[in-house]
Amino acid sequence: MGDYHGMEDFKLHLIESITDNFADDRIVGSGGYGDVYKAEHKGKEIAVKKLHPFQGLDDKQFHNEVRNLIKIRHKNAVQLIGYCYESRNKYIEHNKELVFARTTERVICFEYMEGGSLDKHITDEPCGLGWSTCYDIIKGTCDGLNHLHSVQAKPIYHLDLKPGNILLDKSMMPKIGDLGLSKLVASTETHKTEMLKGTNGYMPPEYIDGGHISKKFDVFSLGVIILRMMAGNKGFFRCSKTPPKQFIDLVSENWKERLQAVSRDSSYEMDTLRVRKCVEIALKCVDTDRKKRPTIQDIVREVEELEADIEKMMSAPSPESKDLTVQL
Repeated sequence: MGDYHGMEDFKLHLIESITDNFADDRIVGSGGYGDVYKAEHKGKEIAVKKLHPFQGLDDKQFHNEVRNLIKIRHKNAVQLIGYCYESRNKYIEHNKELVFARTTERVICFEYMEGGSLDKHITDEPCGLGWSTCYDIIKGTCDGLNHLHSVQAKPIYHLDLKPGNILLDKSMMPKIGDLGLSKLVASTETHKTEMLKGTNGYMPPEYIDGGHISKKFDVFSLGVIILRMMAGNKGFFRCSKTPPKQFIDLVSENWKERLQAVSRDSSYEMDTLRVRKCVEIALKCVDTDRKKRPTIQDIVREVEELEADIEKMMSAPSPESKDLTVQL
């Protein structure tokens, strides 16, 4: 593949030396497709993902992820730094015998995210992070997904969007990571596919029932993430049994109390509007009928329009601001 956009073709001996030969104490994460190690390269902390040796699937998986990552340049998507694809002969244990065999190591290196992943902030209760941080994580994830869905001529569908794949930097800015399952889609047509190893709870019903993939797959996963952030896991399971308006009121009221407790002025009213909008959008995203779900472009536009309305309110004299609040 050569050097592409400054991306490095790492030699395996270098990767082994910066990870202390893939030492267990350097592991910072493990997933279905590999382990992630923390290392240092050129004075910077990087994350080194070593893919498990899958039978038959591995090469396709590896090249798919590298090809997808090369195309991505966005502040809300994890940045690829380089890769290593190297085969060598060595003695390995097979049926309790040492055999001389050809092994291939597949490694992907990307920027290290100090804040860890969003899943550690998702519990039974609503997210414990402050509202402005939560809102920035929601907006950033939407912007990152919007970029994936509109990369050049071929959209990239993530297909495994979940809190464990939303990584946070030291200032808690979110970046979408782990594109191991993703598909580069030649057209925006819905198509059937062989079943992927997605994550239960984040896969839409049309995929579980019939293997259908479309741009609405990731939108469903995004809705689940937002609802789990806003209402906690317990509240999320309540949302399918509660009428939408009642559910929005309930979640908004909970956040309003939290916002009032920390706010010294009336800014919490604006934040309550943001809370309502996020829950409203998320409920539309998890509609069982994919045709009723918004696209990620629709979602980004809705949030931008809300922000424009809030800006008008903030700069308007009080009577007009009350009118706008009523409209929203």
